[in-house]
Amino acid sequence: MPYPEHSVARRLLEDDPEALGQVIRWISTALTSPRFWSLRGEWPDLVQEVLARVVESLRLERFDASRDLRVYVQGIARYASLQALSRQWQPTASEPVASPPEADAESGVIDRQLVRRVLDLASEECRELIRAYFYEARNYEEIAGVHGVPVGTVKSRLFRCLESAHQSLTLGWVRSRHPKS
Repeated sequence: MPYPEHSVARRLLEDDPEALGQVIRWISTALTSPRFWSLRGEWPDLVQEVLARVVESLRLERFDASRDLRVYVQGIARYASLQALSRQWQPTASEPVASPPEADAESGVIDRQLVRRVLDLASEECRELIRAYFYEARNYEEIAGVHGVPVGTVKSRLFRCLESAHQSLTLGWVRSRHPKS
């Protein structure tokens, strides 16, 4: 087992109840954020799903023991929650999907400006990933092949790039609304 003897990762794999409780608290912290409040009815199932993913990932030795396990666990929890949110909003075959009104050209301009701003703030690596995934509509496998990295690495890097862009945009918006005196 590649994890240090008294680490939470190793203790979790050895069914230590204290380590299990710690990991469940980390998962719960991520799931109960305001972003995922609409999933509150699914939280018990999501906790189990995330816990299963974490344990499987540890068993397959995907987690690098030199990194922070809490961040890793909460990343998996956010990813599972985002998947649950996307399932929640999937239209059924019988429901027509509403198209945005043609008269709302302003919205398109704003969207393009936001994308341009995100790309301006992003690192070169993030710009490449964002362009490949969103503009060129490449899937994770294709991007992984081009960059010579595993698919999971592409997913995590793209996630971190989008999180960074979100934080940059949010911070810029807050600063523009509340300048220092």
